[in-house]
Amino acid sequence: IRARDQASDKSFDTTYSTDNFSELRTRVGIAGTVNDNAHIYIQFQDSRVAGEEAGTSGGLKGTNEVDLHQGYIKLDNIFGEGWGGMAGRFEFVKGNHRVFGNVGWSQTGRAWDGGTFWYKNDDFEITAFSLKVLELRDITFNRDIDIFGLYSTLNKLNLDLFAFLEYDADTLGYGPDINPLTRINLGMYYYRQHEQFDFVMNGAIQVGTIGVPIPDTSEIDISAFMFTFEGGYKFEGDNNARVAIGVDYSSGDDGEDETKYKAYTNSYYTGHKFRGYMDYFLGSNQAGLIDIMFRAKLDPTPGWTLKGDLHYFTTAVDYISDLDGTTETKDVGMEFDFSVSTTRVAGVDLVAGASVFMPKEDWVGMDDPEVGFWAYTQAIVTIK
Repeated sequence: IRARDQASDKSFDTTYSTDNFSELRTRVGIAGTVNDNAHIYIQFQDSRVAGEEAGTSGGLKGTNEVDLHQGYIKLDNIFGEGWGGMAGRFEFVKGNHRVFGNVGWSQTGRAWDGGTFWYKNDDFEITAFSLKVLELRDITFNRDIDIFGLYSTLNKLNLDLFAFLEYDADTLGYGPDINPLTRINLGMYYYRQHEQFDFVMNGAIQVGTIGVPIPDTSEIDISAFMFTFEGGYKFEGDNNARVAIGVDYSSGDDGEDETKYKAYTNSYYTGHKFRGYMDYFLGSNQAGLIDIMFRAKLDPTPGWTLKGDLHYFTTAVDYISDLDGTTETKDVGMEFDFSVSTTRVAGVDLVAGASVFMPKEDWVGMDDPEVGFWAYTQAIVTIK
């Protein structure tokens, strides 16, 4: 069970008031194993904002919105040792969540319908996966959206390599043999720890085509990329102090070449983990985004942790100012996130945090914008 209170004033407009609300997420999971090989897992989830259900006044009644978050069959040994697979509905997390993440901060989280098949040994693991984005069951022609891919982990190199295809088969409203999306993603994830230093890198390129609907009836080539790097240093001592610097770069499209789309699409990552806790940049921006960050962490006393992140945001290519409609700029703003967490209260994980965002006038389209503010408290109790 996770209970969270939030105070949010992210509009940059002094005429708006602070939004205060409480959230509750409840998950119940059931696991079972047959013959040390076949596993099942069923996880139900209810997510709600306190007071939002009709009829909750006085606690008389509410709307039942419990749903299946995960429900899958998993086999450890199909053809022999190392060969396994899974089918059903499941969270699909790879690397450090930068490409495929479960968005755990979200009230619902991300889970997929599909299947995976893998082979693994001490040196490497390779997984084939098929994920269903949209199923329309059209009896006339295929209009579904699917993902097909391979993901490999090379254990001795601390390196992951992946390739996957996003395919939208719905040609309704497009010309003959033109699909809305045929996008290939090729990329890597690397992690290394050496003595007191640690390094994390992600990289991906996107190629393929985006369909242009009728009346133009054409295709645009995709040529986009993403790169991230974070380097950290952990100090000696009992305080577990760590500092890190990093950059998160997603390419943008300046519109100068009408035959190519150069903006990287962040489709399935856990954005809250990377681009500031205020979540201004969860989606994809045609101008791209550059996030230069500095992070620090400290355990001042056993059971307590302090964290602070500083983000400096710009776009990858110039955008037209929302303030005057003519100025070209890359300026976006700065965000500072601070949190304190503790495990000193037995049985519960407690955390509180506050963030501020200092925007540029061109980005928000207003003179002298107010600083954005957001704060939260959260408690999680898990029983296994």
